[in-house]
Order: sequence, then C-alpha cells, then structure tokens
Amino acid sequence: MNQIPLLFLPYAGGSAQVYKKWAKALDPSIVLTPLEMAGRGGRMGESCCEDVPSAVKDLLRFTRKYTTGPYAIFGHSMGSLLAYELMRSLRDEGLRLPIAAFLSGRDAPHSVESNRTTYLLPDEAFIEEIKSLGGTSNELFQHKELLNLFMPIMRADFKLVGTYHYEPGEPLPVHMIVMNGNQDTSLCGESIEWKSHTSHTCDIVQFEGGHFFIQEHEKKVISLINDRMLGILTSSVMTQR
Repeated sequence: MNQIPLLFLPYAGGSAQVYKKWAKALDPSIVLTPLEMAGRGGRMGESCCEDVPSAVKDLLRFTRKYTTGPYAIFGHSMGSLLAYELMRSLRDEGLRLPIAAFLSGRDAPHSVESNRTTYLLPDEAFIEEIKSLGGTSNELFQHKELLNLFMPIMRADFKLVGTYHYEPGEPLPVHMIVMNGNQDTSLCGESIEWKSHTSHTCDIVQFEGGHFFIQEHEKKVISLINDRMLGILTSSVMTQR
C-alpha cells in the first residue's frame, strides 16, 4: 500500500510541528505532514494571517502538491476551522479533496461562538483566557521574552477565529471524523451539527477531558486516526476491485 500524507494544521498559537512526535505512532502507511502557517515555526519571519480567507489562501499554496493522490487532513480547534474552509477552496478550484478529515475541538462552522472578541482583551485578561484552555506550558508565561514572541501570534489567531463569518454552501463529499472533549467549555454547539457539512459519513467521537483532550489522550487519538484511515483505505481498495 502506498503511503498517504496526513496534513496537519496548527491550533491557535501553536505550530503544526508539535504533531511531529506522533510520527512513530502512526501506521507506516500514513505520513505525518505538517502544514505550517505564516508567523510560526520555519516561517517566523513572515506576518501572521489575521483572517480566515488570507490564511486559507496561504495554506492552499502548500496543499496543492498533495492533491495529485490520496491524502487526509487533521485540524484541532482553529485548525479544524481552517481545514474546513481549505477543503471548500480546494473544491472551488476543482482540486482533489482528502479521503478523510479529522476535525477536533471545534464547533461546526455555522455555530455561533459565545465569545468572539477574546483578541481584544488586555494582556493580563488575554493570558488568563489562554491559560483556561490548557495546552500551553506554564513555563511560557514565566519567560517574558518568549511570551513577547508568543502574544502577537496568539492575538492574530484569536482574531482570525473571532472575526470568522460562515457563508452557507454545499456539503463536502468528504468522510469526517469529529472529535471533542466532553468537558470542553469553549464549545457552544453540538458535535452532531457537523453532519450537515458533509454528504459522506460523519463520525462523532467524544473523549474524556477538556479542550486539549488530544494531549490528555494522545495514544487513543492516534489509534483512532490509524483505525479510521486504514478502514477508509481498505474500503476504497475493495470498491475499486
């Protein structure tokens, strides 16, 4: 079986490179492929995108080369939103869509967020909001130089999410696997609402934990990815026979 790229999108304030440690645990048929956004990782010198359209346009440049064959996509939190809009742009351009989309820690695109102005908070309140979500090392908040580098990225990401406006469109012909933590206070809708955004299957998987359950239950999340990817690939091979 050929190797299938699994494209990873970053969550707010994070780098797609954080998923690199998953590589050894993923099935050998799956290639972990981080898609880095401007302003972080190897692209630190570039200006951060502050809205979804510009971020998707930027990511589309790096995604095109993977659309010549089967691939899948994974996004957590902000990454889920970007994955969804990226897939819509891929469809608009007539490019191949992923065989599966793993969408984690995020309400369905049409759901209204209860707080969309987090990026406007004063520094102290903004930092407390970030801390409340978890997933960020306390060490970061204790080093002023690191925090000064981190804050503009976080504000840009929260602005990107907070100013997002959903435009209705046709469901995507993509298998969706939606994962959420059952104690995630950042969610305001029901996971099942994602089903209206696909014309294929939409599996809803609940984990114990909060917004960053993907860290709390890393092994289970990776196992789920392996199982669903191999299942879809096997089904595809059987269909072609």
